Amino acid sequence: MIGFSRDNGELTCDGGPLSAIARKVGTPAYVYSAALIEESFRRFDAAFAPVAHLVCYAAKANSNGTLLAKLAGLGAGADVVSGGELRASLESGFSSDRIVFSGVGKTVAEIRSAVESGLLAINAESEREIEKIEAEAARQGKTARVALRVNPDIDARSHPYISTGRKHNKFGVAIDLAPAIFRKARGFPHVRMTGIQAHIGSQILDPQPLADAARDLARLARDLAAEGHELSTLDVGGGIGLAGPGEKPLTPETYAAAVLPHVAGLPMTVLVEPGRAIVGPAGVLVTEVLDVKKSSGKLFV
Repeated sequence: MIGFSRDNGELTCDGGPLSAIARKVGTPAYVYSAALIEESFRRFDAAFAPVAHLVCYAAKANSNGTLLAKLAGLGAGADVVSGGELRASLESGFSSDRIVFSGVGKTVAEIRSAVESGLLAINAESEREIEKIEAEAARQGKTARVALRVNPDIDARSHPYISTGRKHNKFGVAIDLAPAIFRKARGFPHVRMTGIQAHIGSQILDPQPLADAARDLARLARDLAAEGHELSTLDVGGGIGLAGPGEKPLTPETYAAAVLPHVAGLPMTVLVEPGRAIVGPAGVLVTEVLDVKKSSGKLFV
């Protein structure tokens, strides 16, 4: 039995009683369904099958080593936003050429580790960050693969506090500045600009903003190619949300159907970064009732 179900009143995970897990490891305990994680990953992978692609699991959603190892074994890539997540991903079996390093405010130590590891891409947040990567790569005598995070000024239509793709947000660079930054980066001998990336927000349930972002990224990719820049990756980010009561879920299939028309035919690998959408529905918190009391007409558990 895949996922969570009841067997004679007993809640089970992948066929195993949660009560048995609670007795073995104690409570509280997080329990995840390996079968549901695999099913979710495979749905994303299949949905983007019409194009060259890599599903990069957003490790920020859950960076548990066993969970990471499961996804690495399935062939996923990883999207990391800290040195700790990078280390955990490498130790869990992700090859460095299937890892992208995102995130604002990368420290000197994180840039050093990213360059040392030879990642698929370091997603640079600014022109200044590219200069920092160039300096570190020169110090190591290496060439770093870098993608530029652009801000397409698109409303994700989720909560404004988790919007990251509007022009007043701090993330990335204005998309119209990208060509000039790519031109300048040609003068950096230890940086190779290999891609572009956008991530417009979190908890997104409306596919239209994601389609709009993919459209703008594809347009930029074509403009950069016309200037002679050789891009190998186009990263459409993540942010797929989990539906609450009364909300319509955004499925991997619907997500892909919105994005693919804009990126099909481009001579590059499309990267997608689902996180919560893969692991969120696959986990529960197992707790134990310690006491029950009634007071002032209310029952407290």
